[in-house]
Amino acid sequence: MSTFDPTIPPWLAAGSCVGFTILFVGSLYIFPVETAKSKLARQVREHARYTAAAAAAAGTDQPLVNIHHSTTPPASPRPSFSSALSTQSNATTTSTSNTLIITTTKSPSTADNRAHRSSTHLHFIDTAASTANSRTSSSPATSSTSTFSASSASSSSSVSVSTLPSSSSSVTTTAITTTGSKHVVSAKPEVEIHPHSYSQHDQESARFHSPVENQKLDRNHPLVIKQRLKGVALTCIVVPFYLWWLFEFSGAISTEQSFWQRLGRFLALLGISIPNNIFKLVNHVVLPLLLVGCLFMGPTLMMFLSNELPFQQAFDWATQRQHIQGLMGMRNLVVGPISEEVIFRACMVAIVANSGARLPLMIFVLPLVFGIAHINHAYESYVKKGRTRQALKGAVGMAAFQLLYTTLFGWFATFLFLRTSNLIGPYLCHAFCNMMGFPDVTNIQYFGRWKKWLYMTFVLGMVLFGLLLRPLTHPAWYGDEESSGYWILTMGAPAPQES
Repeated sequence: MSTFDPTIPPWLAAGSCVGFTILFVGSLYIFPVETAKSKLARQVREHARYTAAAAAAAGTDQPLVNIHHSTTPPASPRPSFSSALSTQSNATTTSTSNTLIITTTKSPSTADNRAHRSSTHLHFIDTAASTANSRTSSSPATSSTSTFSASSASSSSSVSVSTLPSSSSSVTTTAITTTGSKHVVSAKPEVEIHPHSYSQHDQESARFHSPVENQKLDRNHPLVIKQRLKGVALTCIVVPFYLWWLFEFSGAISTEQSFWQRLGRFLALLGISIPNNIFKLVNHVVLPLLLVGCLFMGPTLMMFLSNELPFQQAFDWATQRQHIQGLMGMRNLVVGPISEEVIFRACMVAIVANSGARLPLMIFVLPLVFGIAHINHAYESYVKKGRTRQALKGAVGMAAFQLLYTTLFGWFATFLFLRTSNLIGPYLCHAFCNMMGFPDVTNIQYFGRWKKWLYMTFVLGMVLFGLLLRPLTHPAWYGDEESSGYWILTMGAPAPQES
């Protein structure tokens, strides 16, 4: 089979494909996910964490934290939080009293400044006492107080929450007092913790965290989706510009032609072109979907029996429309398929074809890179589940499964791209597969007498897919020698014309 002229060194083509993959995966984490809303939520979580640590330290007579730095709240009209941790102690011989006080002050908005300020002060006071009595003072008699107390033979504790009603300013005070036996307590210096920054331990260890570990939100969170869409969009701009420069520098695109001729050739190699007649445009849309629909004959029959197809009883148009128009629909059906097909199909096939590679190499090797690029999902799952042994087993199984089915789809999508010389078919098939999901055969057992028909439909779909793969992807259905960028790879060199 004839190939393209090897204008690009094979090592450069292979290195570029690896670089495209690293750039694509890295772009998912290049933009920080934390915004004003998630930052505020993180501050609240940090206060809760320090409160729990203080309570644990009070119960075990252990210091809360060991931090030697302090910061001041930023002067901003936005809500700001500051917490001060102070520790005082006196010598004692029999017992001690540990008090944890959380004071929150909040001033309402004014006519000139609608944004309000709030500050939270966390005081941990370790004082010596000879009795187990604890007392919490609060503001005026207008406050409401709730108290919880528990005692034992060796220690007693009480929790008092005092809250003032809303007025020109309000104060909320929470005191936790624990009394237990203790010998001598050494004095501890006062320190201040500002929640806008991490603790000293977090700051020191953050340098060793991967972008996945610093990613605190799930991949389906709207903030994460927005930032990742920005990253992959940037990748889809940078990589084609690099290819344009490389093709002109290496001679893959003749510099003797005009700019528009070179641009047309470049876009044809990337599969970005419009068919020259409406008949072939319809073929680009219908035939690939008909082909991939054969693989989903079984799931489609299951949806029909469950009344889940459009115009059936269990199909909810409002829910489906909301999903498609939402961020997850935008990612799964539009941006995700387009970006992955541009990078892993169009750009990689274009550069490898111009290195002199043959058709089997592009169809069966390049999709492995596409499969490997999805392993980051398994690593995310491993980190989110706490890096336990069970999480590792789940991540390994998830990685193997994703590598298998993404590679299989990559074989089909690469073959379809080379045969059609266009991204329309691969994109539509990719979006359709994302919408349907991986076929689940485990639910067949719930269909009673229809089980054997469902199994037969699954097998029949795969058989039809294999039989129709080459006929429905014949290049003549989609273009001709002049409009197809990869005609020479799929159809061979044109026969010499007789004089």
